[in-house]
Amino acid sequence: MHRHGLLFPIVAAALAAVRASGVETCLDEGGASCTSDSDAPSSLGRYPTWEAAPASTGEFDHSNDKSVCRLRYVTVEEWERERYWEGEEPVMVMNATDGWPALQHWTKEELLRRYPDVMVGMGRSKDLGQTGPDQAGDKLTKTTIEDFVLNHMHDPKSEKYVFDRKLNMPDGLLDDCQPYPMPTRMFADYGPAIRGMGAPEKIMWKDHLALTIGRDMQGLTFHRHNAAWNAVVFGMKRWILYDAARIAGNSTRLKRMTRDVTNPIQLTTGDWIRELYNKDERMYEIRNFGHDCVQRAGELLYVPKGWAHMVVNIGDTVAIVSERGLNAMEP
Repeated sequence: MHRHGLLFPIVAAALAAVRASGVETCLDEGGASCTSDSDAPSSLGRYPTWEAAPASTGEFDHSNDKSVCRLRYVTVEEWERERYWEGEEPVMVMNATDGWPALQHWTKEELLRRYPDVMVGMGRSKDLGQTGPDQAGDKLTKTTIEDFVLNHMHDPKSEKYVFDRKLNMPDGLLDDCQPYPMPTRMFADYGPAIRGMGAPEKIMWKDHLALTIGRDMQGLTFHRHNAAWNAVVFGMKRWILYDAARIAGNSTRLKRMTRDVTNPIQLTTGDWIRELYNKDERMYEIRNFGHDCVQRAGELLYVPKGWAHMVVNIGDTVAIVSERGLNAMEP
């Protein structure tokens, strides 16, 4: 028998065995291996898209009624013209991510295909809230985006949440957020000139952005920090914000509002809404000196310095954060 005639049954048998195993193959006409045109990740985890994952919409979403949310909604043009980031009141900016490549590049499949090996820090939401995200330190574990999404994000035994504001995002992810919202864009464009003017580092909106990824019902418990903005690319977030002026110099009020003083165990953000929001004076205080709002994909929320706030994700949520004065501490 001709040599090729002998090889054909062997190749056919091997190909059949591989196909039976469920592994994709590609052989050219001569039987040599070839590569597939598809660069899609081999696995997308428990759910094929962010939107397909469970979402507690019925329990935590609401219509942002003015008596509940009480936030000013502005356009991107109004945000920039009025320089709301210099104010002391939270503001929601509509359509802030319009034109961002992230809308295409950060779908679940594309994020895993483009950035599987990007390093992120993950930790428990409650720990991050207790210490503050900038002081989380050893409570964060370094891993890759692919490992987090496939092995931790929807693990029922894990409460891991990506929120590490001190890791540098690589250029590709940063490019996906162009054009940067103001005032972060100002530093990206004129950073050397701004530094040359002698402005204190702590008041600069530097072009250091942080990525956050979490599943439904995750989110940081009450905490405070410098002024910051948070833009949701996919998913939704429910925010409870409490006026900095209301708690200035009054740690007793802050503790009474944010915790059950009779129980030292810190509740998750979802359980705070379920168990504490309607008790004592909390709802009155938030409805009169704070905000209870749902932030939807494409919107940017500005949180002024010192405002106490907590967040609960509604569904798988991917967002980006910029904080005034924040430096990246690690490459």
